[in-house]
Amino acid sequence: MEQVNWGTFALIVIAALVVIAGLVWIITARRLDRLHRTVIQSRLTLNEALAHRAATAADFAACGVLDVAGAILLADAAQVALGQTHAPLSLDGLEDGPGHKRQRRDNGEDRSTTESNLSRTLRLVLDGVEHEEMDPEQQKRLDLLQESREDVKLSRRFHNAFVDQARRLRTNWVVRLGHMAGGAPMPQPVDMDDE
Repeated sequence: MEQVNWGTFALIVIAALVVIAGLVWIITARRLDRLHRTVIQSRLTLNEALAHRAATAADFAACGVLDVAGAILLADAAQVALGQTHAPLSLDGLEDGPGHKRQRRDNGEDRSTTESNLSRTLRLVLDGVEHEEMDPEQQKRLDLLQESREDVKLSRRFHNAFVDQARRLRTNWVVRLGHMAGGAPMPQPVDMDDE
């Protein structure tokens, strides 16, 4: 009689452990999937913020505040950035889905270099801007440009924080043991000058 009770108890403990392991598995897999989706969404948000910054920079370059050289520099950097809004921010290919390998293009600058160049150009040309000489419309365009610069900083920081969370979770032994990431590539942060 004692054997049956111990046997039943052992079965109950084993069943409980299997249920707990299954729950940990499901919760971890869902969390990883949610983090991958969040990284993709934050990357899209960052792309929109970068496109908006380039558009407001081009608009500001044309408003007459800057000297001719500054306006040309800013307009050129903004147009190059606008021309690359379709280019990926990261070559990890996470947006493409599992198993898809993105072709790396070696011709021309990569997106982070282009965006960093726009950031440096903005710093260069905006340092000499006299605020008291601007009319209200020009001040409004400058304010929009400054807001778009802040949006880029925040969007990139949030994106990189989500990437860091996903990378940490993917190094978890449960994720590695269960191959929960499947064919999804390891998310990469977006490194660029955004000041």
